Amino acid sequence: MTFAALTMSQCVKNDSSSSDRGHNNTIDTTGSTDEYVDLGLRSITLWKKTNEENTAEFSNGFYTYDEAVAAFGNNLPTMEQFEELLQSCQWNWVDAGYYIVVGRNKKYITLPANGFCDCMGDFCYPRTYGFYWSSTPAGAEKAWYLNFYSNEAYLYKDNRCFANSVRLVKNN
Repeated sequence: MTFAALTMSQCVKNDSSSSDRGHNNTIDTTGSTDEYVDLGLRSITLWKKTNEENTAEFSNGFYTYDEAVAAFGNNLPTMEQFEELLQSCQWNWVDAGYYIVVGRNKKYITLPANGFCDCMGDFCYPRTYGFYWSSTPAGAEKAWYLNFYSNEAYLYKDNRCFANSVRLVKNN
């Protein structure tokens, strides 16, 4: 399934009081108080435990691509770092609407399926689909992001005006 196959029937007008936001509902599953988790990846990339929260009114906690790059720069994962996460980790869907991503060393992070906001500001697919920006542009108007739902996770590119979740990384 690709993003183009999604219908906008699951989108609602943006309302900052939405009860389906679900941001920062990442469960601390590592038993550690560290902010970043070493998943034992070859790149030595550390993944932050929780999503970044955009506090701007009507953002639903999401960032457009340009906002994410301006705010976080090199701490946004690249497309290659997302590819490594997809290929090197075990992905386990939890019906509450998130993936537990288990690294080679058995440590893990959770990635909530928080949905996204479309270019019109409508909030779409909470607890069904996850959309996470990478730092990798795809031409002048698009950028790469991680997209997932209960049966699949993959990389896709689409308009930078969409507002997606952001998960930061750093090198160890």
